[in-house]
Amino acid sequence: MAVAPPTGDRASSANAPARILVIDDDSCVGAAIQAILDRRQCETVLASRARAGIDMLERSMFDVVLIDIFMPGLSGLNAIEYIRHEWPIPIIAMSGFPLRTLEDTVDHLSIAARRGATLCMRKPFKPSQLIEAVEWSVGLRRHAEGSIH
Repeated sequence: MAVAPPTGDRASSANAPARILVIDDDSCVGAAIQAILDRRQCETVLASRARAGIDMLERSMFDVVLIDIFMPGLSGLNAIEYIRHEWPIPIIAMSGFPLRTLEDTVDHLSIAARRGATLCMRKPFKPSQLIEAVEWSVGLRRHAEGSIH
């Protein structure tokens, strides 16, 4: 499916604030992530469902997507696959579910990586871990943009 190029005034310079899209159905998690990233002068946009996040990506430019993999409606896993196919953007997959349990031998974060997640993080994570992952991903994105121009 062809998608029109997103609109948005995000400058690709290293000095421009990073634009981060956080897709998580838990509003408390989204607010916590936003508070942490706001202190780092990031512009953080929240979406409570995967489809809403994809709609935002179609309308605006972002440096990084953080996405929960378990959400109602379109799952984060399916959204990761779609986003990876449509946009060259770093995707950080997040999950609060255990990586493995005795009953469930599926490693959901590994599936997220196979579907296109750039990084995977287990919730809860420390603010320093979030900041490190986002800063690395923004650097990756901006390096890729610089090599295109």
